[in-house]
Amino acid sequence: MNTFCPPATIETDDIRLRPFTDADADALFETLLGDPAVTEWLPFPTHRHVDDTRLFIRSCQLGWNSRTCFTWAMEDLQSGRLVAAVELQPAPPRAEIGVITSRREGHRRRRAGLAALLRLIGWLLAQPQLCRIHAYCAPEGAAASTMTRLGFTLEGRLANWEPRPNRHLPAGDALLFAITRAPHEPAPVISHRVVARKAPRPALDPVAAA
Repeated sequence: MNTFCPPATIETDDIRLRPFTDADADALFETLLGDPAVTEWLPFPTHRHVDDTRLFIRSCQLGWNSRTCFTWAMEDLQSGRLVAAVELQPAPPRAEIGVITSRREGHRRRRAGLAALLRLIGWLLAQPQLCRIHAYCAPEGAAASTMTRLGFTLEGRLANWEPRPNRHLPAGDALLFAITRAPHEPAPVISHRVVARKAPRPALDPVAAA
């Protein structure tokens, strides 16, 4: 039985991370999964109907119940708006994290969202069974700059790593970012990273995906 289970709710002064509920379907569809500008470089098709999003929420709930995949709604505490979705797939000693952010005016809370993500990442790095947190980002998308600001290191470029159905591509490259620590090493201090300026991303030659 999988005993790894992160907090269901994480709050900062501005943002709440919480599990999705059925009541989130319309907002999730309109601001994230049904918006072609958001899903352009994601590895799954843009949702065409809110029913697709309801099925997604159901899969998120099953992930929490089975402790195999944890997905949070990122909610602006002041407005109540859904601003992002965060997914975590643990497989100790590593865990994969993914973030989908709204592109709509009034829904973007970049600095506040980064602070909430840092709180989650800090909790993850404090768990003795986790020594690595990694993320995959499309080179053409905007997520890579977020990973850099969170303190992730660019480890490489994976050729033909995942599908790009919304670009009608059977396969596309991905940038691999990670934060790591050695076993028994204290968790790195990351609370300051949200204020760091975006670092330039080094150019890498594609490497074959494993």
